Formats: sequence, structure tokens, C-alpha cells
Amino acid sequence: MASLHSAPYENANALKRIPSEFRRRMVAYDFSKQILTETKKLKSADVILIDLIDERFDLVTLPTGHIITNSSELTESGLLSDINDYQLIKHGSDERRELWLQGMNKFLDLLDSHNKLQSVIINKVYWATRFEHPSESDFPVAPAATAKANQELDWMYRELAKKLEEHQFLEFAPDLLTADEFHQWGASPFHYCKQYYSQALALLTTITTSNNSAGPSSIESSAVALPLVADGAKIIAAAYETESDIFAHCSLTVDGKIYENGNFAFYLLINGTRHASRWYEDSPAARFPISDISGEITVVAFYQDPSGKTISCQCSVKDFKHLQT
Repeated sequence: MASLHSAPYENANALKRIPSEFRRRMVAYDFSKQILTETKKLKSADVILIDLIDERFDLVTLPTGHIITNSSELTESGLLSDINDYQLIKHGSDERRELWLQGMNKFLDLLDSHNKLQSVIINKVYWATRFEHPSESDFPVAPAATAKANQELDWMYRELAKKLEEHQFLEFAPDLLTADEFHQWGASPFHYCKQYYSQALALLTTITTSNNSAGPSSIESSAVALPLVADGAKIIAAAYETESDIFAHCSLTVDGKIYENGNFAFYLLINGTRHASRWYEDSPAARFPISDISGEITVVAFYQDPSGKTISCQCSVKDFKHLQT
């Protein structure tokens, strides 16, 4: 985001030296600031998901005045070996923070001009400090580096909270933000355990399902009075089976508005018979252990309004491994 403050930069020769098409494309996007011209895609998007994990690199100011990201992919291009007079803007410095604010505000203002600011979702994650399971292997990053990265992420989330609503942040329990030692892309403090991806997908699926069923919507904070069933309150649920448990999540809507808070309960059914329950709490999510009993697994979600009336909805439990293929 910090490099978005700069004018677009072109260097086809440097890009050609990056062997991977994917990595070459990432550097090309950073050079071109292409996201600012993707108007058609932004206007048609249901969700604009922002993930700040890659906001961990220094910046480079070129002799031309252009600013680009000093990523490991840029190193592959050999660009900086061709240039003598460039300057680094260090990660965590006041200058880089100011550029990040300018670039992020530029992007958010663009979204706002297309009435898309409410479509933004922030994936609020942090670098892991340990593996999911006990291991004799050394963790790939030193604690000091992790603490520094998380301090910077925390600052960015606080700045975004000044522009966005609380419901626009996906938040996760600390035990989900642990690293998978055997992740397909290698051990890293931001290559998380499988349960994290299951929950992130379930939360995003619930958001898009709610938006598609309710049409253009806004999401109400906990300060707003909870809706009544008599006023047309509805709930929508989604549930997924992972390798370790069943994750269920529901959304409460009325008149096109989504409510984050409420009084929710869940049943886990196997072949139509209640097998487990999560009684009423102010949480739209629940977890159930995987049962040894075979059969059709469904989840029923309940909402109880302030007058004591309830509504419910039922959904089948989907296999997260199947969704990944």
C-alpha cells in the first residue's frame, strides 16, 4: 500500500529476469499500481479482502523518484544491482508509515467514490509465535522479528479502524493463528494451521451469503438495538467439517442490515437427531467435535430476540477438504 503513493514505474527488462510467472506478476503489479485502475473489478466485487501480511518489506526510492517495494521477488529481478543511487525506506520508520497512510487512504477513497467502502473486509491476522503442535524443530523466525512485525501490523489495524467499522475486521482466536510446521508452502509465521483457513472461509462465506440474500446492506454494531422476530429478522447459517472439528457460523439480518451481535444457539444433528448443543450466547459461531457416528450431519442455528421469540435455520455441514479441491 505504501508504494501506491508513487507514480507507476516501468522496467520490462527487470521483470523478465524473474523466473516465476506468479512472482513476476506480483512485482509488475507493484510497479504499475494497477489496483488503482481496476475500476470494473472493484465496482463488481462482493467482498474486497485486504490482507496486510506482505506489509513487511522496506521501500525503495529510485533516482527517478518512483517508489517500489523491496520484496524478495524484486531481489530476483536484479534491479537494484543495476542502480547505484537509490534509497531505502525502512519498515517501521515514520517515513514508511506516512507513505503507507497516504497509499491506503488513496485506495480507500477510490473505493468510497464507487460506494464500495462497506465491501472492505480486513483479514486481521498476526505473525504466529509457535507451531500448532509441539515440535523439536526450531521456529523459523526469531521472537524479536515477530514482535516487531506484529507491532507494525497492530499500528496498521488501528489506523484502518479509524476508517472502517468493527464488523469489517475478521478476528481469530490466538490458537488459530499458529503455524503449520508442514504447510505446503513451508514453515512460516504466516503459514497458519488448517483450522485458521477453515474458519476464515466460513466467515467469508457467511458474509457473502448474507449480502447476496439481503441485497445492498450495512452491518449494525452492538450499540444498535437488536431486531425483533416480529419485524422480519432472519438468520442464515453455514457449517464446515475440518480435520479436527465442525465449525458453524450464522448471520442475523433484517431490512438489508446485518447484525453482528445477538443471542444465538446451535444444534448439531446427525440423521435428524440432536447430537450436541451450544446454548444461547452473544456469539454467532460455534464449534463441535467430530462424531464417530456416521450419517447426514446438519446444523440448526437459533436467534432469540429481546422479547423472547426465536427463529431458526438449518444447513448441511460441508466438507472443507472438498471445498479446497
